Amino acid sequence: MSAPRLDLRANSRALETFGRRSLDALLPEALQTGRFTAWKPKGDDPAIAIGRSAWEQMTLNEYRSQVGFTDLLHAMTRLGLSRDSLQTMERLTRDEVVHVELCRRMVVGLGGSDIIPGEPQWVGLDESLPSMLERVIEMVTTSLCIGESLSCALLGAAAKAAKDPVAKAVLTRMTADESIHGQSGFHYLAVLLPVLTKRRKKWLEKRASEAAVQAFGICLEPYDDVTHPFGALPYSKLEPIMRGTWKRLIGPGFVKLGLDVREPD
Repeated sequence: MSAPRLDLRANSRALETFGRRSLDALLPEALQTGRFTAWKPKGDDPAIAIGRSAWEQMTLNEYRSQVGFTDLLHAMTRLGLSRDSLQTMERLTRDEVVHVELCRRMVVGLGGSDIIPGEPQWVGLDESLPSMLERVIEMVTTSLCIGESLSCALLGAAAKAAKDPVAKAVLTRMTADESIHGQSGFHYLAVLLPVLTKRRKKWLEKRASEAAVQAFGICLEPYDDVTHPFGALPYSKLEPIMRGTWKRLIGPGFVKLGLDVREPD
């Protein structure tokens, strides 16, 4: 059995051209295709290999979000949510398409290929829930309010740590986008929560608390610190960043909506 991989190779020259042009139109000159073609990352072979592996994992993470957000946009559309809700969710989905491409360009620039080793840790709508509305609310809460808010904070710290200018520019762009993603989650909840009964709000509080524990557990799984100039974060910094984000942003966001969601121990 072959090892899992994510295949991002183009299948049509015309479609590749259309897609590249549309994505470059969304990006500043510093992040367009030509910048990566001319990029010569500096570092010894071990540092570049470590950086490439880190960006391969980032690609898997962003592809997971791209697929999950596409499902969420479809579900919101089927629910008949308002124009502004759908436009914002379309923007979030498009952001993830851009992020996948930026990560792919980083991987290739660091000596990798369009075939990314590994498999995304897929996320999506919880099909066990009884209604489409509850599936949307659950994913908004876990993936946007919690997941994207934490991701934004970690990406921002990685951007500050990055010494390579191209990596810093990519991480800075991704941080700005994911800030909007996390904020949007709380605005979606403000719109959707009034339709939930008190009993279902209690269910949501429990589910959000569980998701927070899962997110902290995944992000804080121990690893050996590695050094490279492409956005490495020492393990010791992760928990303070995440707890600070919870206290400053995520926890107060839930409190403002009248939800009792516990910070992980």
